[in-house]
Amino acid sequence: MADRDDPYYRSGDEDRHPNLIGPYADDPALSPYYKSRDNRDPPENRYEPVDPDYAGYTEYGRDHDDWERVEFPPADDPPPPPLHHPHEPYEEWDEDGEPPPPRQRRRWRIFKWGLKLFIFFFVLLLAWLAIFAPVSRTAEPLVPPPIVLQASDGTPIARMGPVMGRPVVMDELPPYVRQAFLAIEDRRFDDHWGVDPRGIARALWTNATSGTRHGGSTITQQLVKLTYLNSDQTLFRKAQEVPIALWLEIWLSKDQILERYLSNVYFGDNVYGLRAASLHYFYRHPENLTLSQATMLAGLVRAPSRYAPTTNLEGARERQRVVIAAMVDAGYLDALEAEAIPLAEVDHRPPPEMPSGGYFADWAIQQARDAFPPGYETIEVPTTLDSDLQRLAERVTRSGTPGNAQVALVAMRTDGEVVAMVGGRDYSESAFNRATQASRQPGSTFKLIVYLAALRSGLTPDSIVDDSPIETGEYRPSNAGGTYRGEITLREAF
Repeated sequence: MADRDDPYYRSGDEDRHPNLIGPYADDPALSPYYKSRDNRDPPENRYEPVDPDYAGYTEYGRDHDDWERVEFPPADDPPPPPLHHPHEPYEEWDEDGEPPPPRQRRRWRIFKWGLKLFIFFFVLLLAWLAIFAPVSRTAEPLVPPPIVLQASDGTPIARMGPVMGRPVVMDELPPYVRQAFLAIEDRRFDDHWGVDPRGIARALWTNATSGTRHGGSTITQQLVKLTYLNSDQTLFRKAQEVPIALWLEIWLSKDQILERYLSNVYFGDNVYGLRAASLHYFYRHPENLTLSQATMLAGLVRAPSRYAPTTNLEGARERQRVVIAAMVDAGYLDALEAEAIPLAEVDHRPPPEMPSGGYFADWAIQQARDAFPPGYETIEVPTTLDSDLQRLAERVTRSGTPGNAQVALVAMRTDGEVVAMVGGRDYSESAFNRATQASRQPGSTFKLIVYLAALRSGLTPDSIVDDSPIETGEYRPSNAGGTYRGEITLREAF
């Protein structure tokens, strides 16, 4: 027997005997040397002792001549393919018990790993979409609702927030409203699955050849940008749009996507949504829009602040002509119908003038937003402000403040209701609220609160108090000048 490095193979009895311990130390059948043969050996040679003539074998390890060998009939089925060697990688065997070619095995392993990675990342993507992009968020307004603050007598004192209206329903709108927006924004809206490769390729070609900038985003992608993302023109943001757009297309119908887009898109003049825009510019609900008015509103979406017809009527009409030409190109109108469309006339009827802010309104608006859920309708919030006391406070602080000095005043009732607030000399010059935002020490004005609490607790003006330095606690106020008088009456301390 040849010498080997494997501990199972030893050159003699002296090499293998020291490894045997216990009551059967002399029996190689129980030692690692008594080793089963390779699975590829013939069955009759498996589990044979390496050295059958070794004298140390016991009856458990010797081969008895009087044993009868049992012959089993051959099986009808072909023998199973041989087991793989423990030191060789597992391979897939074909029907004949032969391993596949090496290239085929490599391709099969690559396919299995690729499939596992795909499933893993697909499940990860679904989890990210379910957490980061819930579909229900598209039905909520994208900006805080408008709020009207009212004084204690019910009179409005401030209106804050955008101009909004309730959502639109596509079945209730004239068909040309839908056609106008699709012609200028997304002609293949009814055919794609949220992302339009043809539109992206067309936008890239236009950007490369004409020098103008086109995004190629579908209406679904614009809804994704409005609801979940920002307006940054980056590849990362574009990459995020794609899975979320496909996600929305799976859960929402085309009409639902268009309804939620038109109910939240910006139309200029601080107006959000098609209903608010039609009332703001034409004083009519979107269900009653004419074809001319619908084409003008559809043209505002690209640059609403620039083309707002209340400030740039000519620019809005130029965009209206572009929309009409797009409707002809898309097949919604013919040339004769397009020529017969008049340019839209604006019918803007602004609401009565109302303050849009103030020291008290700025302080109360955040509390009002936290107290009411988001919505599309205007919220009227009653407050504790007393209009008469507020006017009196403003007049007194304005006339009693010397020079250009600033002033702050808060008037409250005993139950804590704020009835008047002044945060400075003039809100139009400085909106900084010195009554609520200025972090300054109250000084001696705080004595009124401390001594009132002392009198309410049972002390009298003749009660003795200790005027000594405070040496405990984190807050240690001191007397002006650093002098202390020891024990004095409450009247003297005040």
